[in-house]
Amino acid sequence: MRSLSGLQKFLETKSAPVTVFDDKLRAFVADMHETMVESGGIGLAANQVGVTTRVITMLIPWSKSRYAEQEEKKEEWHDVKYTFINPVITKKAGKIKYQEGCLSFPEIFDFVDRAAEVWVDAVDEFGKPFQVHANGLFAVCLQHEIDHIDGIVFINRMSKLKSDLIRKKISRKGKLDISEKTAAKA
Repeated sequence: MRSLSGLQKFLETKSAPVTVFDDKLRAFVADMHETMVESGGIGLAANQVGVTTRVITMLIPWSKSRYAEQEEKKEEWHDVKYTFINPVITKKAGKIKYQEGCLSFPEIFDFVDRAAEVWVDAVDEFGKPFQVHANGLFAVCLQHEIDHIDGIVFINRMSKLKSDLIRKKISRKGKLDISEKTAAKA
């Protein structure tokens, strides 16, 4: 796997399973939901906020389009707050190509191949097991976030050429940010 520097390298670390379900975990989950919504995201993995545990939060809003031909069907998973702890994909079906973005890589979007449907076993923040059957954007988001806790960033799902270009851009931007900070101090 191609690696990244700094924070992005941290994102490529596989997260550890959650074994303790206490008030501290529930407070962390609540903070993750708040951070995700405030950041304008629809999913967030714990390692994106610096904690390498297998925790994911999701909330995919539904909004009615004013253009009938672009109308998205309202699904039962729209507008539902989800917490997935120790999620495991147990089955996949079909294929979908969907344009993805990521809170960890602002302003980077690309089409990524995913399974069109996934079945996931997980537990909630109280340790209660549950299962979901996800399709469409819900399936894409779940796979994207599970990739995060498995140490896989979505740019690794792109072509090698595109991934390498993005990595160079990130590297140059990091150097530019350092130069700007040094210049500001001078």
